Amino acid sequence: MEQMKLHMKSTFNPGRYFYYTFLFVIIFLAGNVSVYAQNNKVSISGKVINANRRAVSFASVVYKESGKGVAANADGYFNLELPANVRNGILQFSSVGFHSKEVSFTVSDIKTDIGEIQLIAFYSELDEVVVTGEVKPTPVDSSIYKVKLITSEKIQQSGALNLNELLMTEANIRMSTDLVLGAQIEMMGLGGQNVKIMIDGVPVIGRLDGNIDLSQVNLDNIEQVEVIEGPMSVVYGNNALAGTINLITKQNKHHTLEANAKAYAESVGRYSGNIGLSQKLGKHNLSADGGYEYFSGVDFNKTNRSMDWKPKKLYRFNLGHILNGANWQLNTRFGFYNDRLHYKSDIVEGYKTFDTYYFTRRYDASLGLSGNWNEKNHFNVVVSYNDYDRREQEFFKDLTTLEEIFQEKEKTQDVNQKMLRVIHGVDFIPRKLSLQSGIDFNIEQMQGPRIDDGEQNIGDYAAFLNLRYSFVPAFEIQPGLRYSYNTEYDSPLVYSLNAKWNIAKKLLWRGSVSKGFRAPSIKELYYIFVDSNHEIYGNSNLEAESSHNFNSTIEFTSGSETVAWKISSSQFFNDIDNQITLIQQENTTAYSYVNIESSKSTGGDLSIDYGYKGWLNLRAGYGLTGRLKSYAEANVPDKYTFTHDYFAGVKFTEPSTKIKLTADYKYNGKLPYFYTDSEDNQIKEGSQEAYHILDASVSRTFLKNQLQLILGAKNLFDVTTVNRTGAGGGAHSGSSGTPVSYGRSFFINLNYKLYK
Repeated sequence: MEQMKLHMKSTFNPGRYFYYTFLFVIIFLAGNVSVYAQNNKVSISGKVINANRRAVSFASVVYKESGKGVAANADGYFNLELPANVRNGILQFSSVGFHSKEVSFTVSDIKTDIGEIQLIAFYSELDEVVVTGEVKPTPVDSSIYKVKLITSEKIQQSGALNLNELLMTEANIRMSTDLVLGAQIEMMGLGGQNVKIMIDGVPVIGRLDGNIDLSQVNLDNIEQVEVIEGPMSVVYGNNALAGTINLITKQNKHHTLEANAKAYAESVGRYSGNIGLSQKLGKHNLSADGGYEYFSGVDFNKTNRSMDWKPKKLYRFNLGHILNGANWQLNTRFGFYNDRLHYKSDIVEGYKTFDTYYFTRRYDASLGLSGNWNEKNHFNVVVSYNDYDRREQEFFKDLTTLEEIFQEKEKTQDVNQKMLRVIHGVDFIPRKLSLQSGIDFNIEQMQGPRIDDGEQNIGDYAAFLNLRYSFVPAFEIQPGLRYSYNTEYDSPLVYSLNAKWNIAKKLLWRGSVSKGFRAPSIKELYYIFVDSNHEIYGNSNLEAESSHNFNSTIEFTSGSETVAWKISSSQFFNDIDNQITLIQQENTTAYSYVNIESSKSTGGDLSIDYGYKGWLNLRAGYGLTGRLKSYAEANVPDKYTFTHDYFAGVKFTEPSTKIKLTADYKYNGKLPYFYTDSEDNQIKEGSQEAYHILDASVSRTFLKNQLQLILGAKNLFDVTTVNRTGAGGGAHSGSSGTPVSYGRSFFINLNYKLYK
């Protein structure tokens, strides 16, 4: 059936048709019935939110006359019971990092809802909640980890459709692109094989050349992105040496029915749309969303048929079910992703073409259970099954007869992973002594003709502990240990020591010392791929990577009702033994995975954030990353090679019209890389030129904030390919340049939401 579809000829453009016909009408009907019962008390309820209409977790709510109060829950909701004779009064609202607020109320019935109460933060990000590395949602200032949050507002304003585009202007992060293997990341001087990518705590699988293709990680149903720099190996194990990126999906927590739709078009021939629906039915919450994306490709040289940026189309959908208990939540999710990349060839002999399709499919299923069985005990359980399938299909076309001959689809990679993670947290002494313990089981299986013996399996079974203790209210430490059994390698005892010190009311320091471990992947051990353009071999004699990491961050914050400041400085050092990399074999054209004797990276960043009256936010900063690699005893560099990065951003909201203007800029400094000289087969160092990235957008909401219109521009400096010095190439590229982007583009993004 697929082959028949590929033979169909049509001038129909599915992407453009999809975009221009993406007008919809959603009709809904829902009712709320309030049932009142006679008793001797009245209840006052509502929700505490911040300026971005996000929940202020655990805010204090006090009835001023009696001093009686309650704390809001993690979602900002509160319910305060008062004597039946109370008819009016004043409630006092407060939370750490926010200005206190008094609100008058009048009792209209036994149950009175006063709606949303907005608190204004002293400074940015203090009101945000994170979940990565925690048993339960935790305010970002209370987390012992340094967590960088990217909110849904920034995701929408940037026009980013995937994680690759979103991270292009972030500090300490480098993005690059292989035009076949996809988008690749570097954090803190370490490659993507050392970065853990997760969605709701479930690892994303399907690494190509050690990297997850971040262009396949869609953002339409993502509430926020949490980035932790530095090892999280104690909790998350393998691939978490350089950092962890966890995407948190959206949940309908506040409405009986919620529907949303998005239509996106970009000037380079890129179109996308998404529709989502969520319905609450008592304790149940059902959700579904799906989307489509079409990219016609970009070619810088119009004289040939091949294209620099390959045409691509994808579609995806997600289904979810949440069951809410009194003190727990059961979350079931299923996701499907499918894309097709079209690699066009030049015309051969005046009338022939030899094209290739690359197909990728992902299936993701997970079950999560979280909550608490009393005030001191909390739990979080995640069970998941993920399947990744990549295939390629070549076909020949005779342009004189229009005859097409399709080859059989070849399975190039088929991998699945089964995971179980159970975390239990107990507060022995609230805010003073707590213990986090857990187990983490992972079984990975890979099949295919390019895997030695056709199939290989690796299992990793671990238990871990994190003990958090506060000597004094201002200082706390968290030592952690992880012991694991790996079916292929002897795993060392992994440890970490995190500390947080509130030096003064406005001055905060975080630091960590940790050891990491990464066993070679199945592909690095058993991969065999030989064709006319590639010759790559796994290495079953590889040694496991181990690392030591040191991190330190200090933050100063200051704020009033009109002005807010945040100054942050961080430093890091990574020392990795036996780092695994792909190197050309001596006197051959073949590549093989080998261990580097020593790999080190060091650096840091300085950033300044400024806010004025909630309608102006400015940020600026500088990042420095040094790298030192040793491939052999005879080839040991005696100095670090450093990269300098600069970044800046502005967000301005015009007070009267509420029009928002945002801009993000990053200077990516000269980057070193290593290659094998074709003349003497020696590993040598080259460099990649520096380049600038600037994105900007303007937006406004209409129809009582239900419709949002965003107009924007990406890559205003029109960067396409960055030159490299040196004669080296990679196993997947014969070019002396590195592709960065398809050039300057302009986009329009429409978001519409209905809710009740």
